[in-house]
Amino acid sequence: MKNFYYLLFIFLGSLFLVSNSAQPGVWNAGGSGSFTLLYPEDTVAYKKIQMKSEDIFMQLYKGFATVKGTYYFKNTASDTLKIKVGYPVNNVFENVQFHHEVNEVRVEGLYKIKGLINGVEAPIYKKPNAENDNWYVWEITFPPNKITEFTVYFLVNTNNAKIIKGYNSDKKNAFIYLIETGSLWKSPIEKGDFYTQFKDDISIDNVKTSSPTSLFFDEENAILKFSLSDYGKKPDPNFIITYGKKIENFNFKEITSKSDLYFKSIDRFSKNNFNNYNFNLIELENAYKVGGISNNAIGLIFYLVIYGIPILLGVLALFIFIILYRKFIKK
Repeated sequence: MKNFYYLLFIFLGSLFLVSNSAQPGVWNAGGSGSFTLLYPEDTVAYKKIQMKSEDIFMQLYKGFATVKGTYYFKNTASDTLKIKVGYPVNNVFENVQFHHEVNEVRVEGLYKIKGLINGVEAPIYKKPNAENDNWYVWEITFPPNKITEFTVYFLVNTNNAKIIKGYNSDKKNAFIYLIETGSLWKSPIEKGDFYTQFKDDISIDNVKTSSPTSLFFDEENAILKFSLSDYGKKPDPNFIITYGKKIENFNFKEITSKSDLYFKSIDRFSKNNFNNYNFNLIELENAYKVGGISNNAIGLIFYLVIYGIPILLGVLALFIFIILYRKFIKK
């Protein structure tokens, strides 16, 4: 009887373990995305302002990333529109391609963030606070039938990411660029070019990605590129990249004190003529792929419990039958 309760305990315990595997996905990644309409009073502008194109530049270092994004908007209405737009500080987005995966974009600070309207630095209308705990907000005026250029710079910490699948997890650097939020503007976005440069001798061999389209790589300059056209009609897949390992005792505050240096670097990077670069098609491992044997170990325990108990009972029954048979023969 004790053996029966022992086996029952193992069986129920294995079910508990299997049912409590963590939500899969990329968590605590540094990242950014397109601007979003925020305030109810601005709904009059909804779908009247078209994001014509975007040029996104990312430089990935060990532990952090520098981002420069330039967005070109067109007010398709006949009147001037003045609205508030912003970047979220923290959000969880379902993966458009893999619906069972989750992306948590944690940009807790968008450090040293600054925005420029048509080349002139613009004041931040609101920063995250007790009443507005999740947004950096700008107020922008869009003249009718004209292009308004908005450029943003910031630093993000990429060092605290965790990629989870079942019981396996990897602590890595991770960055996410949210493309899906571009669908909130009047569609389509006609063109988007996205360039990622690896700094600090980061090897492409240690990079994993999830991309909305094919990737191209310039090996000499360590630049990864992809382009989109006629998109934003629906939420598009996001760009996710993981690289390297978590750096213990990483001093991100020291990095932010040198923000001007990093912004100048990404400015120089953005002014390159990329048509002269040698980009070749490249296939990289999926960013959601996780190393480790935990899933296999738990799976083995589960199958041993499911199939091991009937086998054990069968062996036990056979053993009892043999004993009884021998006793019967002796009689």
